[in-house]
Amino acid sequence: MNRQGPRGLLQAKAPELLLEAFFVVFAVLVALGVDEWNESRDLREKAETARAAVLSELEGNWEELKVGGPSTVEMMESVTATVQRLRRGEAVTQADIQGVLPDFSDAAWETARVTGAVARMDYDWVLRTARLYQTQELTLGLQRDLLGTIGGLAVRAPELERFLDFRGQLAILTMLHQELDRKYMELLAPDSLPSTPPPDSVGGALPDQ
Repeated sequence: MNRQGPRGLLQAKAPELLLEAFFVVFAVLVALGVDEWNESRDLREKAETARAAVLSELEGNWEELKVGGPSTVEMMESVTATVQRLRRGEAVTQADIQGVLPDFSDAAWETARVTGAVARMDYDWVLRTARLYQTQELTLGLQRDLLGTIGGLAVRAPELERFLDFRGQLAILTMLHQELDRKYMELLAPDSLPSTPPPDSVGGALPDQ
């Protein structure tokens, strides 16, 4: 009878044990790889969803601008007419200031930033989008200041100096609206851009005062 001690049994079982250990390690690595792939896929899907939400938000903001932009120009014309009347010495007891300012949103963009979804988006696209939102935030700030000015004008008799300042604010806001419109077009409808860019109207001279 062939008797083996513990050492002999271990040596005899070594190939089998090594094979089992190899398959255990292989199974663990496969499971980790699958988990990592699933996580990466989930992150990509979340980034795509976030990007789609940002694009939808920007399209809505652009539609707001298409309404509010012309309204701001009309407000500018109304204020200019009031300025001309005041310069002629006419009695103006009440100024007719009516208009609709664009109501921009940045909720989708901020959510994408906070959740880290922007980290998995195209860098160039993220950079251009961030610059657009910066211009949009600057525009919103001026619009808030403008609303404060309108509130002040509504409770005071029209004065030439105040309306000149108001017209200056409107002129700057109009130029920002033009800049925003250009950036929206570059990001959302690049195929509609003219082959030769028009002269840059931003930073142009304010109306004669």
